[in-house]
Amino acid sequence: MADYQLTESDDVVIRAADGAAIPNDPDNRDWIEYQNWLALGNEPDPYKKPPVIVASLDSVGTGKTTNQILGV
Repeated sequence: MADYQLTESDDVVIRAADGAAIPNDPDNRDWIEYQNWLALGNEPDPYKKPPVIVASLDSVGTGKTTNQILGV
């Protein structure tokens, strides 16, 4: 796992240590730190699409437990 992860947008990267979203801003000290990290030959983790939540399997707001929904 790298120190940073790409996002769907080129305007933001995620810092793995704390989940901070770092904007592509040349005056932002975190962005400068990220650019220096890249210059050392490091590579961020690729963007991963978030999983799709199937509404019929989502127990939040249904009043059912996960086991009830899955029939277990």
